[in-house]
Amino acid sequence: MKRHYVKTTNHQRFMAGVTAVENRGSPEACILLLTGNPGTGKSTTVDHWGSERDAIYLEGMPGMSITFVRDYLSDQTGVPQGSKFAQYKAMVEHFSRSGQPIILDEAHHGLANKAECIEYLRRIAEQANVILVLVCHTSERHRFSEEKLAHIATRISDAPQLRAATVADCVIYLNELCEVQVDTGVAQQVFEQSSGRYRLMANAGRTLEAIAGKLGKASLTASDISKIALCEDAMKALKRGQGK
Repeated sequence: MKRHYVKTTNHQRFMAGVTAVENRGSPEACILLLTGNPGTGKSTTVDHWGSERDAIYLEGMPGMSITFVRDYLSDQTGVPQGSKFAQYKAMVEHFSRSGQPIILDEAHHGLANKAECIEYLRRIAEQANVILVLVCHTSERHRFSEEKLAHIATRISDAPQLRAATVADCVIYLNELCEVQVDTGVAQQVFEQSSGRYRLMANAGRTLEAIAGKLGKASLTASDISKIALCEDAMKALKRGQGK
């Protein structure tokens, strides 16, 4: 399997959200909330965009505090630690100068204590005029709309939700990354077995390459993989095990 980034419909959804934040009317509405179920490509999407924009990436942790966030930012930016005000001012100056977006993955861990960690990052992003991207699982999405967190919710300019791949996405994904050519029939089987989850699609791609190697073929059709399990959905396997 090749390793480059594939621009699927989820990429388009995310970039539309970025454009919405960049063209916002209210300067303080600098937040983009990105959500999606496991396997829909949240990490891959923000990693690609973050790399292109030289973003500062932070991963939320259970029990995280403002002290943790300050230390984390200092480590990632090289801005020296100091008094709370001096460091905050230095951070604003750093991001104003660099224009780097801030990405907080597993952002739901920053919702404790009235989202004080996210509020700290939001204030830096607003003052520096950069984007703050919050990333979390779809199941956590509703928590950002709670009334007690209105100071965060009202500053979200867009909230794109990544979805499972379509068959068309699957065709593009396999043709760009798989070392063997496949037809639409193969892509349809991969789509059905993976339920459109990119992680499983990647596993299926490796299986297709192995099958092509055994058959000595440079391309595969649906008849070559009939009744072959191309990827294993661990969640389904675990559920099957519950009944044993």
